[in-house]
Amino acid sequence: MAGADRYSRRQFLWQSAVLGASLAVPWVRRSAADLAPPDIVVAKGGSPTANCLAAVAALGGFARFVHRGDRVVVKPNPTGTRPPEAALSTHPELVAAVVRACREAGAAQVLVASNDPVRSFVATGIAAAAIEAGGAWEALEQRDRYREVPVPRGRILRQEAIAIPVLEADVFINLPIVKQSPEVEITVALKNLMGVNWDRLHYHRTDLNQCIAELTSVIPHDLVIADANHVLLTNGPMGPGEVLKAGTVIAGIDPVAVDAFCARFLNRTPEQVPAVRIAGELGIGRMDLAALRIREISV
Repeated sequence: MAGADRYSRRQFLWQSAVLGASLAVPWVRRSAADLAPPDIVVAKGGSPTANCLAAVAALGGFARFVHRGDRVVVKPNPTGTRPPEAALSTHPELVAAVVRACREAGAAQVLVASNDPVRSFVATGIAAAAIEAGGAWEALEQRDRYREVPVPRGRILRQEAIAIPVLEADVFINLPIVKQSPEVEITVALKNLMGVNWDRLHYHRTDLNQCIAELTSVIPHDLVIADANHVLLTNGPMGPGEVLKAGTVIAGIDPVAVDAFCARFLNRTPEQVPAVRIAGELGIGRMDLAALRIREISV
């Protein structure tokens, strides 16, 4: 990001640690220049690459988010070992498109990373896609790749071990797939963050949706690109199940807003997705779709 934006990202983490929840620090960056673009862009009808590029272009293009010399972390959802049509993992073509666009915008490094097994990165094609597009990838499976940070808005989480590459990135791009998941109703950007933290079992032992919302509060996003090219409608998150060929990509800056929009793929309202509702109540993001500027594009 530009110098001021880099400062804002790092200050976000510092201010959370020092001042806590009482400080009104916006967790997504806003400026006068940001008022014109839509809050959410929905692009459909083309390939995963075409949908992605069209959606981000309508937000101002990758150059709005990535600048020369930036270190970018891209967080996909590499689940299982099945092909993209099974709708379990982020489409590798989408991963490649994002990595390539970030490099073209001037990024010095693009790391595709998640706390998922090496075999999933390889079998889903995400590893190869990252490399071929000019990036790198990492299965964040070692504890020493994480650092404890405070969670000022946390009721359950007080400290959380977050992946160091995410904490030190200039740009963080959340790249989830849209799919059904019984414990959280729908997996998109918020649930996908369970891959930048270390102890995921703790979430399942306590209150999964509350923990997901609290985790979101300490991960500043620069861009969210949700993969709805194939949507798993049943038997998520591991499948196999019924798949909707939606041929769609949804892009925005606010992960709560993106998840709120994507709830419709599972015939849910935002209020029916617990993590989205909790995140909205905590003031982490916006879930009122009627108040958002949503632009739809046919590719």
